[in-house]
Amino acid sequence: MRTIMQQKQLEAAAFFVSKQLKDEPTGHDAAHIDRVRLLALNIAKREGGSLFIIEMAAIVHDLIDEKLSSEWKLSPQELKQQLLLWEVDKRDIRYIMDIITTMSFRRRHMQHKPMTLEGAIVQDADRLDAIGATGIARVFTYAGAKGEPHYTNGSHLGSVLEHMQEKLLKLKDLMNTHEGKQLANERHEFMCLFIKTWKEECGLTDE
Repeated sequence: MRTIMQQKQLEAAAFFVSKQLKDEPTGHDAAHIDRVRLLALNIAKREGGSLFIIEMAAIVHDLIDEKLSSEWKLSPQELKQQLLLWEVDKRDIRYIMDIITTMSFRRRHMQHKPMTLEGAIVQDADRLDAIGATGIARVFTYAGAKGEPHYTNGSHLGSVLEHMQEKLLKLKDLMNTHEGKQLANERHEFMCLFIKTWKEECGLTDE
């Protein structure tokens, strides 16, 4: 259960993030945050954990993402100050910051301690939004914003296809929770079918 104060803090954070990331062009926008927030809470219903920590971490997780340009991104220190302005408990701030600074795909080999349940849930929710139909839409959105090709002749490096094959297809097996794994299976299968069909239509064959 969340306290009345925690509910106000969550509402303040959600309002701030909706304004901050409303027009973010790479797929790390306010709609992504809303989906991750709902996914995280749904997973928590099955897995447990502190709902406040899970929800707050889900709301603010992309504000310090390295993929965002300076127009949208906060520094970790700026985010800490914002959390303090919302009167979030300092221990909770440390917990939230620990979750969101270690949950990205690129940092998966840098985790030197066991992931907490709350961190595992938020990470699963974020990864779920990167696969399936939504994940496909987001990867094309990101490529369009960054000027990256769908695929390249003779090589898929630096393209949507490369990103899907080298990262997104691996996410199903990196899920932490039982519920996350269950939800990932259907999304993964849909993405596999899309990639197979897309490659056939484009005349791309595996060497």
